[in-house]
Amino acid sequence: MSRIRIVPVIVSLLVAFSLLFGGWEMYAKFGLVRPLEEQLKADPAVTQVESVVDGADRSLKVTVKPVDDLQATYENLQNIAETALGSQVKLELVDTRGEELKKEYRDIQPILYSGMVKGDFPQMIQDAVQTVSKDGTKAQVSMNDTYIFVSLQKDGRFLYEVLPYHEVTAFGTLQGVTSL
Repeated sequence: MSRIRIVPVIVSLLVAFSLLFGGWEMYAKFGLVRPLEEQLKADPAVTQVESVVDGADRSLKVTVKPVDDLQATYENLQNIAETALGSQVKLELVDTRGEELKKEYRDIQPILYSGMVKGDFPQMIQDAVQTVSKDGTKAQVSMNDTYIFVSLQKDGRFLYEVLPYHEVTAFGTLQGVTSL
């Protein structure tokens, strides 16, 4: 009767697992992430891409230049990222915000959040742009069916914020509730 030697079996298993794991890492790095980074860098607005693909956590930090249309740029980058990594990818834009632009953004946050709750989007956009324009800041606020795009520019610096919103508000949800 032959004996199974435990040491060669363990060594063989370790080699097999390391080859499988190494193969997956090589595919993720060179077959998935690097081509995606190159595709994103092909966009003229992008200067740098930092990606983290770790299981279900898929995020991209994209450093961008000043752009004329934040919404179009973001939608293009998001489309490229979702095509490669799926719809659960998180896209973060890196800008050159300074303290002055952060203050300007904090000043219009109540306007933005109030507009989202009330659903009065045209008034929200108008009020936000007028508020920051008083200090000489160039502002653009636009939206699609998922996000509100805020672009602030002043003195060579720029701040980009992409805010998700939902059309269903607490008031809208409560309207369907009947009391007993």
